[in-house]
Amino acid sequence: MSFPFKPNTEPPKDMTVFKNLVKVASDSDKFRRVLWTGRNSQLVIMTIPVGGEIGEEIHTVDQHLTFHSGSADAIVNDKTERVGPGDIVIVPAGAKHNVSIIKLIFYQWSYPYLYTSVQFTNKGQTPLILSTVYAPAEHKADTVHSSLEEGERLEDEGKDEPPKWAQDLHQKDIGK
Repeated sequence: MSFPFKPNTEPPKDMTVFKNLVKVASDSDKFRRVLWTGRNSQLVIMTIPVGGEIGEEIHTVDQHLTFHSGSADAIVNDKTERVGPGDIVIVPAGAKHNVSIIKLIFYQWSYPYLYTSVQFTNKGQTPLILSTVYAPAEHKADTVHSSLEEGERLEDEGKDEPPKWAQDLHQKDIGK
């Protein structure tokens, strides 16, 4: 059975509605799948298998991760916060981070050069299913990665870049 949603590959001109995003994300068996790309943001769903991870990375964009299944402990400067379905973690641009079914660790430099470490330890035995918003877009508009390794390879080869129209922020030509 094919996935029921096809991503837009041109700048959107109208609203897009995804009914029951939790079900949409749960129905994808792919590591990473772009659902929608706009000029200033991008919606991606991910399924992180048991024992898997997103991989350590640093984005030049902000990232908001919404957890749909699975659970983790968020540890920030010795303060622990449980995160699970319905929770959101916001990672600012420039933060080194990693999501792992075992643990999620990211480090961030924040002004005035305060070093902050953040760690997430998964407490479940099921895959992490999440949706994430990148602002601006981080991936090619029709990206589907079956695994972390495939995603990293395509990124390293320069084959997973956001479209030019999604890199030009705050365009004034809306409605043309």
